[in-house]
Amino acid sequence: MSTRRTFVLLLLALTIPFGLFLLWTALELKPQLLEREIRQLSRTAYLVGEDLAQQPFSDSIADLLGEVAGVRVTLIDRDGNVLGDSEVEASRLPTIENHADRPEVAAALEGREGSDLRASGTIALRLLYVAVPHSRGVVRLAQPESETTAFLGRTRQVAAATALLAFVLAMLLAGMVHRLRTTPLEKLRTALDRIGEGDLSTRIGGQGGGAAGALGHSIDEMALRLGERVEKLESERSELSTVFDRLDDGLAVIDREGQIQRVNRAFETWVGRSELSGQRLASLFRDPENRVAVDSALQGTAANHETDLGNRTVLLSALPLKSGALVVIRDLTRTRQLEGVRRDFVANVSHELKTPLTSMRGFAEALADSGVDPDTTRDFAGRILANTDRMQHLVDDLLDLARIESGAWRPEIEELRVRPLIDDAWASLQSGAERRGIRLEPDLPEDLKVRADREALFQVLSNLLDNAVRYAPDASPIRLTAGPDDSGVRFEVADEGPGIPSAQLERVFERFYRVDAARSREAGGTGLGLSIVKHLVAAHGGEVGIDSALGEGTRAWFVIPGSHPTS
Repeated sequence: MSTRRTFVLLLLALTIPFGLFLLWTALELKPQLLEREIRQLSRTAYLVGEDLAQQPFSDSIADLLGEVAGVRVTLIDRDGNVLGDSEVEASRLPTIENHADRPEVAAALEGREGSDLRASGTIALRLLYVAVPHSRGVVRLAQPESETTAFLGRTRQVAAATALLAFVLAMLLAGMVHRLRTTPLEKLRTALDRIGEGDLSTRIGGQGGGAAGALGHSIDEMALRLGERVEKLESERSELSTVFDRLDDGLAVIDREGQIQRVNRAFETWVGRSELSGQRLASLFRDPENRVAVDSALQGTAANHETDLGNRTVLLSALPLKSGALVVIRDLTRTRQLEGVRRDFVANVSHELKTPLTSMRGFAEALADSGVDPDTTRDFAGRILANTDRMQHLVDDLLDLARIESGAWRPEIEELRVRPLIDDAWASLQSGAERRGIRLEPDLPEDLKVRADREALFQVLSNLLDNAVRYAPDASPIRLTAGPDDSGVRFEVADEGPGIPSAQLERVFERFYRVDAARSREAGGTGLGLSIVKHLVAAHGGEVGIDSALGEGTRAWFVIPGSHPTS
């Protein structure tokens, strides 16, 4: 093909589309632009009307709004009289003719939006008018048609420049292609087709040097970089997908129609169903407030709603996305349980302190009466002291428990002989136990040793022995056995007391829980001893438990692991 023929064909190929483009701009683009400007002016007019909701029509208001909006603003009353115009001086307003017969104003006076494109008789410009109804009359906005015309002119200029540039580039490309041999060009086309189909492993290599060879190397480099980019994107997509599926929170992505596009495993678990893609999210929830939250997100407003799914308390959060919404289900069960524990803790502490404080107040008021005899005074003072000791024990136990639970305390492990610790723990209880005929019967090797924190082990033994003495019947033994087992050293404290109902065994380690609350308070118990025991043993990595049955006594046991049980 000759260069002249190529030139003519390229010129025709560019001239015909450009002519069609110019025709399209005149017949299609310009009306579309005018329609878009009408819609924009309409929205602006309504906004102006909202600003005028509490203000009367006036020329100063029209001037101010025209300056802010950047368009001509005309305020017209219900009779068609112009009360303000941002492009007309206030002194000229009385001379302006009535606008009731203007097409856009007439439509607005009838309660509809109106528009018109014509020359203005007031300011001698061709304007695009848009009028909207208002409670006081009509708000009309106008802007010069020249803005649309200028935009079309710039569009045509850009199109012409683009066509010219395309023509020049096409001529250069045609000259280069003309110089290429047919075989390298066919190989390039085939390789590009394969790359376009997604085979980024395709390589062209050198094609005999020259422009074809350079182009082949460039395409190879492009394919290599695209392959690396795709591989990286796939890796990131896989990682995000893994994170999405492994999150504990349930996640669901829905489109604007409310249909599920993707969910993670946690969400399927929460709703108890799988294969959810394409289903409507609203059909999965019984609580109507959940559907309200999702609808709110689809309308662009984030919403939260706390609800129950089965026996769990969850927070459903709906967040707006460009393509729909993201629904998140977060488990609040543990949080609400902890809040309940906190409330119960405050109530229990208040109750435990209220009884001794009430008693102390009564005795103190009696002592304040000068008519109390010395024997009664001593008795009341002793009772006040006993209640003070009770509150002191309660506060000490609370502080110990708080220190252990907060993690501020760590056991200082050392090798200890067990028998001296048992003797020390029993010594603090021996006098009270002997008055009731209660005796300790230890059964353990004399040389038994354990690796533990001295103060912690002493407190564990003291609390268990104190519980045994408190509930054991008079003239009965308390048996303490200790010895090695497969996991360390096992301790057991057994009494012949009334025992614990099986239904209450799981709760005995709770704070302030008492099997026999009245008897425990009479004996000075705080209800925290077993809870402290549980935490101290757990800090050593051990286990603790209680075996009991009603009327058969109680056996409390714990194991200190990782010990060297004998010397």
